[in-house]
Amino acid sequence: MLRRLLLVLLVGFGLASAFASEASAQSRGDDRYFFLRDPFGRGRGLFDFPDRPPPPKKKVYVEPPSDEPVGTVYGSSEDADSQRFIGATEYVVVLGDTIADQLSQGLADEFVSERPEVAIVKKTKINSGFVRADVYNWTEQVPALFAKEKATAIVVMLGVNDRQPLRDADGVHEFRSARWQEIYGKRVEDFLNKLKEKNVPIFVMGLPPVRSPKMSLDMVYINEILSERTRKVGAFYIDSWDGFVAENGDFMATGPALDGQTRRLRAPDGVHFTKAGQRKLAHYVERELVRLFDSRADRTLKLPRAPEAKPEAGTQAPNVRPLAGPIVPLSQLPGSGDVLLGGGASAAAKAGLPTTDPNLAHMLVEGRPVTPVAGRADDFRWPPQDAVPAKPEGAAEPATDAAENAADAAEKPAPLRPVIADPVTKKPASAR
Repeated sequence: MLRRLLLVLLVGFGLASAFASEASAQSRGDDRYFFLRDPFGRGRGLFDFPDRPPPPKKKVYVEPPSDEPVGTVYGSSEDADSQRFIGATEYVVVLGDTIADQLSQGLADEFVSERPEVAIVKKTKINSGFVRADVYNWTEQVPALFAKEKATAIVVMLGVNDRQPLRDADGVHEFRSARWQEIYGKRVEDFLNKLKEKNVPIFVMGLPPVRSPKMSLDMVYINEILSERTRKVGAFYIDSWDGFVAENGDFMATGPALDGQTRRLRAPDGVHFTKAGQRKLAHYVERELVRLFDSRADRTLKLPRAPEAKPEAGTQAPNVRPLAGPIVPLSQLPGSGDVLLGGGASAAAKAGLPTTDPNLAHMLVEGRPVTPVAGRADDFRWPPQDAVPAKPEGAAEPATDAAENAADAAEKPAPLRPVIADPVTKKPASAR
């Protein structure tokens, strides 16, 4: 037993000496103990372990810097009135989920420079929808949301979180079932009817496509219900699907932006939007809102007035000119916008067109060409007319004697017409 113990100790001491010699040999750079330096022919020593490469870093999309103006989204119309320098005349209230949150910012960016009289008010709940009424019931919350709001238009975008079973008193109903569709459509209709009590236009945005093909099909299914119920209650349905798909109908993460450049439109998750994408999404409802605002005749900006100085006792207040008057956009025509141009003399008068000039009314209102001027290059009448000053249509003829008119007609030679001979088809007999 003692011999075995001594043998084990000697073998262990020998192996330790060999490994120590191999390490010192590697440090000296000689060729001894070459087997220990590379026993398996892998190009490295027995104790030289290569460093593992670090795991690749996940690419994170970073929004490029932009010099475009950024609008402000307000929590209420009261906040808008207290924080804005220019008084608002239009209040657009946005209701919805996480996509509606980005839509409201896109609308604010769209209107900040072109329509400063528009204030965007956001009333969103990120993880809400029509399915989980136990989490947030939009229909019941409408009276509280609009109790103190001065809304002139309402934009709704809901449904991206509604791809889940629906529960009611009868039990749980699976997504896409007939009972699910019936209950979901009823909730959408009740919500829109509750909003109609505000007596302002309602715009319902359809859901956009997403990266997941299955989820995109579900978005199409929900959009069909939203479109049907929206038109049933008399609201406006806005479809933005084509703006975020390629020509073959596939999901498009990068595409044309509003500035004409190709930009990243969707976030890495394939559901949310980038800054360029949310502005493009907002453009679809923005153009409908602009038509609504332009149809109102009293669209003017409210500028803050400077405080008036109170005159001293016994003195008369000076007639001071204000800093600025009301600003009227150049695109707004004077008069009523309900009458189309071309509707006759009354329409021209309502549109503010001068009706004293018969040539102007003849061309702009009736849509007929102006009488050509005789002798000018654009006068193509035949026979050619004498170069006399053209008289406007409707002008009275100067008073002349009948005898003078008859004498002038007799002295004036008849206009010559060019003689066009018939083509010769047969040769004369003398030429044969």
